[in-house]
Amino acid sequence: MTIQLINKPTVQQSNKAAMLDEEVNCIRYIMKQKPSYVVQYVGNLEKGRQGILHKLASSILREDILNLNSNAIDLKRIGSVFAVNMAHGQSLSDEFFYQIQGYPIREDITYKVVEVENGTIVFPIKDEFAFQRIETTDEIIHINEHGLTTISLASHLLKMLFTNTQQLNLDAFIQELDNGTANMTLAYMYMDVWKEDIQTEASQLSTTGTFDYLLAKKKSNRDFSPSLFFEQLVLEGHHLHPGAKTKIGLTQKDVFKFSPEFHQTFDVRFVAVKKEYVKSTTDNPLLTVGFEEELARCKEELEQRDYVTDDYEIFPVHEWQFEQALPSIYAKEIAADQVILIKNVTMEAEATSSFRTVYPKKQHAPALKLAVNSQMTSTVRSISTQTALNSTRFTDMITSIMDIESQLYDFIPLNEIAGAAFKSEEELKSRNLTMLMRENVEDKLVEGELAIAGPALYAESPLTGRTILDELVNQYAETNNLTRNRAAFPFFEDYITTVIPGYLTLMVKYGIALEGHLQNSIPVFKDGRLTRFFFRDWGGARIYKERLRQQGIDLKFTPGSVSVTEDCSEMHNKLYYTVFQNHLGEIIRQLVHYSGIKEEEFWKRVKNVCESTLQSLAEHGGLDEQIAEDRAFLFQQIVMHKSLTKMRLSDGKGYCYSEVQNPLYAAEELND
Repeated sequence: MTIQLINKPTVQQSNKAAMLDEEVNCIRYIMKQKPSYVVQYVGNLEKGRQGILHKLASSILREDILNLNSNAIDLKRIGSVFAVNMAHGQSLSDEFFYQIQGYPIREDITYKVVEVENGTIVFPIKDEFAFQRIETTDEIIHINEHGLTTISLASHLLKMLFTNTQQLNLDAFIQELDNGTANMTLAYMYMDVWKEDIQTEASQLSTTGTFDYLLAKKKSNRDFSPSLFFEQLVLEGHHLHPGAKTKIGLTQKDVFKFSPEFHQTFDVRFVAVKKEYVKSTTDNPLLTVGFEEELARCKEELEQRDYVTDDYEIFPVHEWQFEQALPSIYAKEIAADQVILIKNVTMEAEATSSFRTVYPKKQHAPALKLAVNSQMTSTVRSISTQTALNSTRFTDMITSIMDIESQLYDFIPLNEIAGAAFKSEEELKSRNLTMLMRENVEDKLVEGELAIAGPALYAESPLTGRTILDELVNQYAETNNLTRNRAAFPFFEDYITTVIPGYLTLMVKYGIALEGHLQNSIPVFKDGRLTRFFFRDWGGARIYKERLRQQGIDLKFTPGSVSVTEDCSEMHNKLYYTVFQNHLGEIIRQLVHYSGIKEEEFWKRVKNVCESTLQSLAEHGGLDEQIAEDRAFLFQQIVMHKSLTKMRLSDGKGYCYSEVQNPLYAAEELND
């Protein structure tokens, strides 16, 4: 269907939304604490709003919630006409076409038109990738008989699309989106300030590129951590989650002090817990690995306060948790001297991309994952007893497996070396005085290597304005004397021939589906080439016990561990969503933007590496049933995509999934 355009004056209304309470609170905080930043905050207000708005819009369409995407009408402008793709029985009113002609519709993109209770909403679509990943762009507009307005807030879009009569979790989700919107603007504000400092420092070091700058700074300051730089570069948070910047329970001061994108130093605090209330992975004091000085000072304070030091275990605790959560959650235990807040011992640290995992500011110290009783994205970031106590058990298991699978020498676990939790039948208490320690990735690097937290691959460099992945492929091209287009495939193949065999071998042979999304990935590069790949964080893994047993491994996890399953589909879904959809899907999207090469060409290479890995595993014998089962799963036509927005709307405790086309089903073998 085509509609001829007519000459019609512009009737667009800007519909600038009033300030959110969360935004007002941010401005009040800035005026009080950082008055020179007010101009930057106000200047980034629209950018912050658009950031969360488009995360939400893309997610709603990707998940096809209430069939909004599948029932949408596609509209495209071609010269002086509108081309409209409508299913039988669908229609758009004359009023719609009259109103939309007052808006500057672009010819180079497609628009999805969705009917709502009070008119229509028009989504401009920049691109669409595998797994129905839709990228919205520009202004999202609302049209009804009163005219055309732009939608500027994620929460406003939510209200227009859904109503409380649909029995959805709207009020809580709106609060989360508004909170995240204000926090996104705060992050953009600080980036404007911070990148000027980085650019000045890079100039002083006579460097221009991100990697040259980091290596030069490391050479001049041995305490500098390039890996922490990348952890804190993740400005926009989770690339698929509309609640990426949500931090419920934190004030603006807390957000600024403790969130990684603000590059602030804060204190790790310490708590003494009566040993009879402690569950631990070790018989030795927790702080004997890397924190001996802090342990001695804590004991000294306990002695000065007339406590018997041998009766207590010392826990490191996040500063926010120490001040805001522990005094109320453990009030009874504190009154009974079962939990003692150490007053005068602190240790400086900075946040990583995961917020609750911190890097102490001392060389060779392990990273600390610490409970925080606040909601970030969809989850309250406390830590279960099972996660803490399974840490070293998983480490022991994975270490023994990697010793056997010596061909995976560059697919490396970042091991958890200790874990502990407060012993209680009350879940609130058992989850909020909990911790684990993880190996320091900087200690594992050789000169010239850079460990890059996975989410930083899609982050923008403060020096070049390009994504880190873009810079890596450029560096790869220069090192290997290749053009941009010719560099994209070998760069990608280096990456997937390291990553895919590791993940698939652990699943097919041992039944271990690592939670292999970008947030748990640390690829290591030198001169643009992947040299090694570290994987971390065992808490979200799924282990199909039957396959472990077949390999003679009898792993005894803590009772109640969700990581252990008797359901093969849990293993499959965990690996496929995190590794193929979240992880490889994002890298391919970036490489398509970088090179202009069609997306399906990259998925062909993924399928080939999967096939070659399965063939290699088959040559060892005894795995025919597992290989057939996993091949059928990997290459099926329809797969399940984790529905992040659907989960927030339903407020369900479990996962929600949507059916999407599998790019590995369509990917054909490459010709020799």
